[in-house]
Amino acid sequence: MPKPKDLVRLAGIGRFQVMALLQAARYYKLKGDLERAMSWGLNRAIFYAWAKYYGKERKRYITLEELEQSARKRRTPLKCPNGMTEVLGECVELGRSGFYSIGGNEQTPREFRRQVIDKISRILKWDDVWRAALEYVSQFPDKVLENPQLFYKLVYEPIRDTFIIELLKGQKPRPPRHVIERIEALYKLTEKTSKKSTLDKFLKKR
Repeated sequence: MPKPKDLVRLAGIGRFQVMALLQAARYYKLKGDLERAMSWGLNRAIFYAWAKYYGKERKRYITLEELEQSARKRRTPLKCPNGMTEVLGECVELGRSGFYSIGGNEQTPREFRRQVIDKISRILKWDDVWRAALEYVSQFPDKVLENPQLFYKLVYEPIRDTFIIELLKGQKPRPPRHVIERIEALYKLTEKTSKKSTLDKFLKKR
């Protein structure tokens, strides 16, 4: 019997699929539109893969210390280029069909199924994986999910190589303890006492 790590590799599942999955779950949790969530997930996975390959978007990989510093500053709306709109803190294109687009190519739910669902379904039931992804992102406060840098560093990065493996082992992916502590520190910097209940709800889930 192949080890979980080998099964993941043989199925062709990598960080790209995990990024697309968690981005889709993030979008669905915040906005509740499944088809657009699939489009968003694939769109962001393509974008981040491109950014990593070409060494652009350095801000995606900033340190947690830099995140803490930026958390002190009040966020201002992005000024997106013509033809782009701000969604979850990032500038993106919208195609003619209403799905997200890169370089004039729309990322459709059909493409999400081909590049993500079909591969994951080789080793796991998709419904179970999707449910696990939603449960995982739901463990984070909305303010973390709404911020692309916090999402990358605190939600995606710690689990990118183990999410599918944990599911294969029958485990439920959870945020590592150091991530919980970091979120608590960020809240102390940015949240006022009146909003403390949101953090309390998050910590009680641990």
